[in-house]
Amino acid sequence: MARPKRLEAATGMKELMMRHFRAGWLAREEGRKVAFVTSGAPVEFLHAMDVVPVYPENHGAVCGVARAGGRLCQAAEERGYSRDLCSYWKIDWGARIRPEESPVGGLPRPDLLLCANNICRTVVKWYEGLSRFYRVPLLVLDLPFRHSEEVPAAREYVRGQFRNLPGELSRLTGRKWSEERFRESVGLSRKASALWQECLDANAARPAPFTAVDQFLMMGPIVTMRGTPEAVEFYRGLRDEIRDRVRGGEGAVERETVRLLWDNLPVWHQLRSVSDFLADRGTVLVGATYTHAWTERALESPSITESVADAYARVWLNMGLCHREKVIRRMAAFLSADGVIFHANRSCKPYSFGQGEVAARLHSGGVPCMLLDGDMADERDFAEGAWRTRLEAFIEQMGSRTDPGRVK
Repeated sequence: MARPKRLEAATGMKELMMRHFRAGWLAREEGRKVAFVTSGAPVEFLHAMDVVPVYPENHGAVCGVARAGGRLCQAAEERGYSRDLCSYWKIDWGARIRPEESPVGGLPRPDLLLCANNICRTVVKWYEGLSRFYRVPLLVLDLPFRHSEEVPAAREYVRGQFRNLPGELSRLTGRKWSEERFRESVGLSRKASALWQECLDANAARPAPFTAVDQFLMMGPIVTMRGTPEAVEFYRGLRDEIRDRVRGGEGAVERETVRLLWDNLPVWHQLRSVSDFLADRGTVLVGATYTHAWTERALESPSITESVADAYARVWLNMGLCHREKVIRRMAAFLSADGVIFHANRSCKPYSFGQGEVAARLHSGGVPCMLLDGDMADERDFAEGAWRTRLEAFIEQMGSRTDPGRVK
């Protein structure tokens, strides 16, 4: 079986992420404040106040990779939570019931919660529940959904909330706001995002130097360590390693023949098996909308707070279907993708909603697409046989397009 070539940066990434999880527990011992934060929240404000961020969503992904998601989801369901809820949510609650099932021992107790609803509206109810459970304050940033063009009143509404955030954090932590540390953290976020963008853009090369499965695994620091020197250092090293591969004509997959895009979160519990299945058929995932979403960054602006507010308001999941279609078309052209796999993720309805419509539009424009049902972190909702059969057929279709002489 052909396996994708492993990146040396993978070893450093694992160590970096373990340090991230330990940081939350160490903060409790050192008397520092800990905040649970959603992946789309402006973590730079927390860095400015020396508050240690912890990401329950990232913990859900880690549990998914370890194939502990199903057991933890079931623990939450046994307490009355619906099977249809987000698996990250259920994993988070299940880990409080059975912390021994978590590969990192669960999460520390937070002092406060920072929630932004730009990634989905589910997180608001999730964090309201956490606030009641831990009896800690909750800050919610309400970022209106953009169906098409930005409405000036909506932009000012978001900016106003961001301008108020330093005062609220000072009130809750008892600490003085540091504008200098805030600007430093925003600058580091910009650098890390730019380096991450360079890594993703490198897959325009043939053969592609790394796969979207690599990207899913390597995106941990841009999500959980955004705004830190460690993230910048990691992505600079990853960028350099990928550049070396491009210069040497080294591809992630042997005998690359088919190039595909991926939409939605990955199937964390099947990353390796899906990656090997594709590589064995000369197929490489050259990009993903999910990893691409983390390249958004604040622009240079006299008002750094307003610039940050604008950046967090335009994340992928807060944008309409027309925007998503345009981005996928642009990615497919830039990365020379032959088709798109849409993961119809039952846990992430905001991401999955409208995929059929976007796929139909792309297909009518000459971009072949397929939808696969699954779940990002709950392995109980994965039908391996059906996935393999449908992927095999789609890859064969793509192969006949890229090589007209190939027999179906």
